[in-house]
Amino acid sequence: MEVPSAEAILPSGATYGATSDARSSVDEETGQKTIVRRRGNKATTVAGLEEIGGFCGGLANDYRRRWQFWRSDWISDALTAKTISSALFMFFATFTSTLALGEHIKESTNGLMGLNEYLMMNSAAGMLHSIIGCQPLLVLRPTGPITLLFEKLLMFADEHSLPFWPFFAWTGIFVGLLMFLIAAFELSKYVKYLTLFTENIFATFIGIVYINDGIQGMIQLWENPAVAGDGTRVPGSQYGSEDAASKLLTLNMTIGFTALTLWLSTLQSSRLFGYRARSFLKDYALTITLFVSIFTACYLNQHLFPVTFIDTGSNGFNPTSRRTWVTDLTAISAKGVACAALAAFPVVVFFYLDQNISSSLCQKPEMKLSKGSYFHSSFACMASFNVLGPLFCLPFVTGSLPHSPQFVLSLAERDEDHQITHVRENRLAPLLCYFMIGLPLLAPSLLQSVPKAAVFGTLIFVGIDGIQSTQLYERCLLMFTDARFVPKRSVFAIVSLGTIQIFTLIQIGLVVACWMVNTYFGLYFPLFFMSLAPFRRFLIPWVFSQKDLETLDHSLDEADQSAKAPGLNRQSSIYKDMSP
Repeated sequence: MEVPSAEAILPSGATYGATSDARSSVDEETGQKTIVRRRGNKATTVAGLEEIGGFCGGLANDYRRRWQFWRSDWISDALTAKTISSALFMFFATFTSTLALGEHIKESTNGLMGLNEYLMMNSAAGMLHSIIGCQPLLVLRPTGPITLLFEKLLMFADEHSLPFWPFFAWTGIFVGLLMFLIAAFELSKYVKYLTLFTENIFATFIGIVYINDGIQGMIQLWENPAVAGDGTRVPGSQYGSEDAASKLLTLNMTIGFTALTLWLSTLQSSRLFGYRARSFLKDYALTITLFVSIFTACYLNQHLFPVTFIDTGSNGFNPTSRRTWVTDLTAISAKGVACAALAAFPVVVFFYLDQNISSSLCQKPEMKLSKGSYFHSSFACMASFNVLGPLFCLPFVTGSLPHSPQFVLSLAERDEDHQITHVRENRLAPLLCYFMIGLPLLAPSLLQSVPKAAVFGTLIFVGIDGIQSTQLYERCLLMFTDARFVPKRSVFAIVSLGTIQIFTLIQIGLVVACWMVNTYFGLYFPLFFMSLAPFRRFLIPWVFSQKDLETLDHSLDEADQSAKAPGLNRQSSIYKDMSP
């Protein structure tokens, strides 16, 4: 059997992955500079990162290019059946995760912030971005990393004896200022130095954070009395019969919730049902399991055992804690303002990585977007949202993965071979999605039937699913795979097994280092992530040959069906391809 070359396996036209060289070329007609990456003898253009120059030159260019599509954004591409189906799909996909994160932040901060703030910010920022953003299909929301950053900021404020809300508001002001300067001076162009080496470590770390949050939530459940959906305590002492039964039931339901969601999410590669049915079950795995858990919890609560539900007593348009919505910026000392400026820097570093990775993956050439790619305008919009949000005691927002590329794919038209032919890019679909996310604020009682098991299970599932989507996870499996079953037509056949194992062990070591930095250095852990790019660019080439790096440091070719083998994931880092 002939082994394909590395160029045959790596995705053609990809704009992410191993980068051996980067330079600029000048378009003879427009005179604009374009960033060009070279991989071997192949050059690819990074769309949307053209060097315009001047203060806000790239930002103005984004809006100039997008303005010409305003009619199709609101009429021709918007008034289709795809708009309704994609809005419903993304609503269920993002609402479930936002619900889990909102409930988690309420528990971890002792009610300082909760679900209502998460839903408000998700809905308001999303609707504004769908109207004024140049790339409305980029999903903006409070994500898992933002929840982690909020917890770190709270710890930082406690350590320095600072009033939290004024400190958080000033941090948001400095974060927004720095992010606007990044957009104004087109600094997103340096995203070309990020490769899958950094992406895999980033995705694995975030997955571990989600899993840890779900497990810690279950542990904390045993330390507090069980509560019903209306906020009343379940009868019994801390370890009384009903209370203990409720907590044990929550533990078992969490395990069942996670297992069922994982099973449904893997159905597309099974032989059960037809292709459309499998795709539907996979796309809506989390939503289906959520409704199953709600019906099961309600039945058990009425007929058998008391079930622990989320507390909706403080939900709605009221703050979770007893405070006003508007923050008093003068209620902090000059030292506190200086601390806020210092704290803003690692937050911006994290947003730079997270936002640009999200933007890149939802605007890949494979998506076949016809209205252009936009980076600077999305960063500028996020800057404004992250100034206004903290002023009103609302969380930050950033680009969401894997939801952003999934949203694009949900609007795609396909041919008989299931290949993308056109994407119905419009602003109405995201506007409807974010509007529906805010609806539970009008009727918070709708959420009182959601068991806490669904919250913990969602966090654990999202973490496991994120880790499984990385090439690092795939190579970890390979280390324990019988040599007879290693796929022969893949990148694993091009690079020696020893080289793959060393490369994998280095990444695992860096993931462990990330967790240790997160544990012992608090708010400054994003700086370690930023150091991964120069580490990969300058140190890793001393260990591996350029040929091996061009093969290893890249997602596998999803179009090369012969390279696929049972038991090994073939999805690129972070981004989960929902296409057939």
